[in-house]
Amino acid sequence: MGRILVVDDDNTIRDLLKEILEMNGHLVDQATNGKEALDLIKRNPYDLVVMDRNMPMMDGVQAVTIIRSNPRLLSMKIIMCTSASVVKEVDEAFKAGANDYVVKPIEIAKLLAKVNKHLP
Repeated sequence: MGRILVVDDDNTIRDLLKEILEMNGHLVDQATNGKEALDLIKRNPYDLVVMDRNMPMMDGVQAVTIIRSNPRLLSMKIIMCTSASVVKEVDEAFKAGANDYVVKPIEIAKLLAKVNKHLP
């Protein structure tokens, strides 16, 4: 399947997503914020990133903007997690370069459908 990076400052959410994605055949790494995610992305080739929008140190929108500024990473898919389906937050995610989004609380079936949609 794919190599996925899950980025969320909430340990419970991060661990749950890792477990579910691994049960579906994916290799999963974790990061607690955007800065940590960028460090991992520099060292590892990921097919997809599931990125929380609101995190300390560096939020998801800032991290996605930096990721998309690197031409080498343009093919990496990004699914942004927002805490509400607020049009402004979703719009910011897409403008930064996210390919898709899910709303928290995350419905696992919807997340898996979006992951499968974006992975080859």
